Amino acid sequence: MTDEAPYRIAIIGAGPRGLSVYERLVALASAKGPEALAQRPLEIHLVDPYPPGPGIVWRTDQDPNLLMNTTIGEQTVFPDPSCRVSPDSTGPDMGTWYRERGGTADPASTFGSRALYGEYLEWSYEHIRTSAPAHVTTIHHPQRATAIVEPAGIDPAGAEVRDRTQLVRLTDTTTIAADAVVLAVGHIPSELTDERAAFARFARSGRLTYLPPGLPAEAPVDRLAPGERVIFRGFGLNYFDLQSMLTVGRGGRFEPREPARAGSTDTRDAGDNGDNGNDGNDASGSGAAPGALVYIPSGREPILVPSSRRGVPYRSKPITPAHPLADHRLRAFTPENVARLAGPEEPLLFNDQLWPLILADLRHAWYSALARSEPQAFATDPGRVTEALAEGVDRHLSRRAAAEVRESDHRPGRLTSASPAWSAIEREVLADPSRALDLHELLRPLEGARFASRSGGHGSLTEWMLDFLRADLAAAHLGPERSPEKALFAVLWAARAYLKELVAAGRIARESFVAEVRGWFEDFVSGICDGPPPQRYAELIALTEAGLVEFVGPEVRITTSRADEQAVFRAVSPAVDALVTASALVDAASPANQVRYAADPLISGMLERGQLAVATHEDSSGRVQPLSGIAVAGPSHRTVDEHGRVHPHRYCLSIQLSAVQLGLAITANPGRRAQSLVDAHRIAEDVLASARS
Repeated sequence: MTDEAPYRIAIIGAGPRGLSVYERLVALASAKGPEALAQRPLEIHLVDPYPPGPGIVWRTDQDPNLLMNTTIGEQTVFPDPSCRVSPDSTGPDMGTWYRERGGTADPASTFGSRALYGEYLEWSYEHIRTSAPAHVTTIHHPQRATAIVEPAGIDPAGAEVRDRTQLVRLTDTTTIAADAVVLAVGHIPSELTDERAAFARFARSGRLTYLPPGLPAEAPVDRLAPGERVIFRGFGLNYFDLQSMLTVGRGGRFEPREPARAGSTDTRDAGDNGDNGNDGNDASGSGAAPGALVYIPSGREPILVPSSRRGVPYRSKPITPAHPLADHRLRAFTPENVARLAGPEEPLLFNDQLWPLILADLRHAWYSALARSEPQAFATDPGRVTEALAEGVDRHLSRRAAAEVRESDHRPGRLTSASPAWSAIEREVLADPSRALDLHELLRPLEGARFASRSGGHGSLTEWMLDFLRADLAAAHLGPERSPEKALFAVLWAARAYLKELVAAGRIARESFVAEVRGWFEDFVSGICDGPPPQRYAELIALTEAGLVEFVGPEVRITTSRADEQAVFRAVSPAVDALVTASALVDAASPANQVRYAADPLISGMLERGQLAVATHEDSSGRVQPLSGIAVAGPSHRTVDEHGRVHPHRYCLSIQLSAVQLGLAITANPGRRAQSLVDAHRIAEDVLASARS
């Protein structure tokens, strides 16, 4: 140790992203030999009111019925050789950790509880902290950061060490003096929109209940009374978490429709609570659908009314014990083909150049799975599809090189409809036209539908929804090899990962990223890839059969009653004439990832003072469009202020990077060159280089 003053680093936010930066700082500070970046004393301050590692989202004391939306095997804190950083393999991924602590379920097919992931993060923090060398000191401040003050101002060219100080103010009125600051704040609250603020006022005046967007684990669901009808605005993952809290969380239970086969794997230690039923193929001879459940109510449940623009939830994931998550080899959307389209310095256009390759992979996967499961759907040899796709990809690669894409060739907008030429091939090959791949229909199956009644048997919306949910659950248990619908999941899961690499490398043209990747493709992928585990679909079916769930339909519109009427919330869809009324409305959407609407005192205050700037994009017409994230510069994501100055000692690693990266809500996956871990390494290298200098 030396008598040199410590280099002080403040990491604001100690959830998974802040933990990644902390891990890299410790790992690099521990490195020996000529490659070591810093042997100077380091003082690392972790600022988070919640425990380092889990943070607020992954708290270990939350309801154990709340599940991760990814499997145990898909999480890691520690870089492995795929990340191509050094040092690597400084700790285990979650699957290894889970097995080492005695877990018996397959990490590749088990959706663990959120609390279990929190335990892994908590363990990882302690592992990192206790492995730190003697010259690294860690201090956790269980407070929120409210402001950053810079007495000496900003010198983009760098300044003497004594002038770099950033004063981080905390909620307990104390101040941390830091030489470098990393913003890793994660999901932050958003200001209520005018509409949501009006809902809140209406609820107060009418003595109704309105719960704004937020984390389900933090929602005051005790305000929702048994037997009360509750409209949910949103039909995504937050809804399914709330569904669990309001059913099994209130004493109800799910049971297999038929007894599970003997010897099935017990995954209760992984957060399944023993109520997930038969998650494999039914072997009882009873004919019960795989994974089918019945619900035994406690009598304390409200009536759940989920609603959304599409009217249906995202498709369930096809990950079960019989079909664990596996790598899918893309055939057309490959680095080799992308290299044929453009040189390493040429920007790529998503709609014109990349989407046709992804679409070819989707069609190949769909028709390959269809040939295996429904050969009678074909009028001729299914190999004709493969031949046509190969020919089409070759033509595309020869015609769509960057130098040949003209402005008149550009195809803006959502590209999910088949071309006439491809439709002709499908007519030639298929005996059953209903089995042609229709991406639009897949994403919006209720578009234009009309129902005589909301519930009540044949021809009702409820009957249609049950058929839809059962079919998707059955497809999930068939797996990507035999279900055409779930084969698309495997393709898009792999394609999104590769596209994320291209975006991070700056290969996608800016306007194409904003208008096409963000404009439509991201939502398209989410509809097929980001749905709940199959268990949640089975539970939704069982709750509907038990009379505890009602559906609104597509294009839902939520309003309030008039002043001269009894105070209620109203939900209406063009698919059904009847209104749904309720005394409670829950906004089950995640807080908007729009930094300019941040309700966090630190981020909103820094924006107001000009210390941060909202990222913008100027399109070809000269119109300047604000983006969702903050402006950053360079591979280490240094923040940029309102005057365009790059801060030399402030960094960002969080979903606030959404203006320059894709898939930021996805955790670091082992063996996949996790971008968040690569970014954390670059930030740590930059910070320690400054400490050394």
